[in-house]
Amino acid sequence: MEADMRFVLDRANDLEEHLSVGYQKAYSCNLPLVTRQMFFEYMVRLMKAVSGNDSQLKALQASTANNAEFDDDSIGCVQLKREDSGCTLKGQIHSISPSDDGESAEIKIYQLSVVIDEENHTIESIECSDCTEVGCCQHTISLLLWLHNQNQLGTHQELECFFRTPLVTELEQIPPKPILNKTKAKNFIREIVHGLQTEDIDCPLRWNFSSVNKKYSNLSIHELIMCAVKNGYDLGQFFDHAQAVVGAASAVLAEKVKFQPRFYPWFQELRYGRITGAKVYDCATLNVARPLLYETILGCNKELDTAVQRKKLAIRQRLEKYTKMVYENPRISMHASYPVIFDVPDGICQSHVVEIKCPRSHDHMKKYVTDDGSINEKYYLEMQVHMLLYGKTAGVVCVADPDFENNNDLYMHSFNLNKQFATKHLQKAVDYWKNNVFPELVSSWSE
Repeated sequence: MEADMRFVLDRANDLEEHLSVGYQKAYSCNLPLVTRQMFFEYMVRLMKAVSGNDSQLKALQASTANNAEFDDDSIGCVQLKREDSGCTLKGQIHSISPSDDGESAEIKIYQLSVVIDEENHTIESIECSDCTEVGCCQHTISLLLWLHNQNQLGTHQELECFFRTPLVTELEQIPPKPILNKTKAKNFIREIVHGLQTEDIDCPLRWNFSSVNKKYSNLSIHELIMCAVKNGYDLGQFFDHAQAVVGAASAVLAEKVKFQPRFYPWFQELRYGRITGAKVYDCATLNVARPLLYETILGCNKELDTAVQRKKLAIRQRLEKYTKMVYENPRISMHASYPVIFDVPDGICQSHVVEIKCPRSHDHMKKYVTDDGSINEKYYLEMQVHMLLYGKTAGVVCVADPDFENNNDLYMHSFNLNKQFATKHLQKAVDYWKNNVFPELVSSWSE
């Protein structure tokens, strides 16, 4: 039976010189059948033969004393020959063991052969070149078990060639990885970051590594964590340092405003690893799966949609006509008491702050507005956080109709500051950050 060579899963190191005269390569399609009954009957015959011969029994016990395990990856160079009803199969088992010097490994090769009567479904004989005086050994049993396993349904999804060097030997001959020159790691990172800057590619790697021209490097959570790892800060020392850094940054942050063109890089830098106003509710109530919440805090979420930003500006202009007030772009303000909170509303005036929501559909609108017409508690809390962190006593939430471009409809809700409510939930959110985000970040950068 010749194998079809058009679709064969094979490795490139077939050893043609080991193919004996009259033999052909073994494939998953031409192996002799070894059933469970055939294996059982052979083992019964073996036990009967050994039980009456003490010397053979001792030799068999000695050959299995090392408890070596030979799996499918130890078998290779399998070839076979069929004559009448008999099939003779030859193969090798490779055993890897440490050498005497302990610095290298020795490969021991066992030559095996088995004769199977395919008409009467019996195992006629099996031999191992290393254990001829025993008559049977763990190597021959391993080969029979391997043959039995190859006949199981679903074992092979593709035609596979077994006339090859065993995988354990191939792996042993792979040279070890060269020791990395860690002194060049900084240069590598600098080259990557320089390439990102040159190509103007926005990603956390670009914005979370130090640069002499970065005004916000010491404010980013990445830099604060790196400082904590370098100096061995505990949680309390980290927060003391973070509060001092944020408290001294008001002048630097004052020049940055929301809706500024190309503002995403610095926004990403400051937002990374911090809890935004919209996520305070989730962190305080833990009604979102922890892995998902952790990922959103680390910035693993969708990027800012410029179309939505333009729509928010149009809504704000509509709101200005209605209220007869002018709303400015909020300047970034971080509160020293909450250094891991990053919060920016959509508009601000002398008396209050504004948050704008743009649902995509009427079903999506239910996320923001309840059935009785009130604002969902999550976004009520977001507005309370806006007011507290920006020092305002009033706020307005505007939910635009999904068809706002055509009907200009807005659903407005105004609120007064509930300082106790906002402070309570902010503290819960900070506690979540301390207990979940801080340990993970410190652990990842300490390894």
